[in-house]
Amino acid sequence: MNKKNIITAISVIAIILVSTSSCKEVNQELSNIWESDEKGELLGTHHYLEDRGIRLFLPDAFEKISISEYQSMLDTLLDKDSYKYEINRINQLKKMDGGFHLFFDKYSGSTCTVNSVDFMPLTKNDAQQFLGVMRRSMEERFDHKKFSIEKLVAKYSGNTDEHVFKSVYLISDDKLDKQHYSTMYIITSNEKTVIMHISSPFRGDMDPFITKINM
Repeated sequence: MNKKNIITAISVIAIILVSTSSCKEVNQELSNIWESDEKGELLGTHHYLEDRGIRLFLPDAFEKISISEYQSMLDTLLDKDSYKYEINRINQLKKMDGGFHLFFDKYSGSTCTVNSVDFMPLTKNDAQQFLGVMRRSMEERFDHKKFSIEKLVAKYSGNTDEHVFKSVYLISDDKLDKQHYSTMYIITSNEKTVIMHISSPFRGDMDPFITKINM
């Protein structure tokens, strides 16, 4: 997978609308749903991606579902326009080269998509370029009279074995008191690349789970 295709993926990921469940009161109630238990152990489940031999580790609340199951569920949760945009986003991610995997947390209404793709080296300059693409895509797709977009995190880390790019955006509809967090990871290791995106009504800490990915 070349850089152009990853840029396409980032642009597709940016087509996200605030979900009907993303109110600030819900955020407070669910703020610790992805955290450790009383013993400090992560409450997670391993998911094996056979297409690339990758072993994910996600919070227990996430269950793997099919696109058809996701469509049926969203049909009862979203309005017509939001449903259309989200299904279009999922279908575009599915069409990308490589494997596509969809996970949903029914307790919080959070969605996690994973594209396991051909290896692409990831440099700090690449990460800066991807960040710019993400911002421009959001600005083009959101009505700024209705939504506000705030970048919370933009981070790149790398060593001889692994490179990780992370971004977190807060997208808010202050008039309706709704908001959600858009978190993306691009991980390259062992000559494999994974693009992971989490859309959630609260800012859960996924970093501990990311460190447990076995590629």
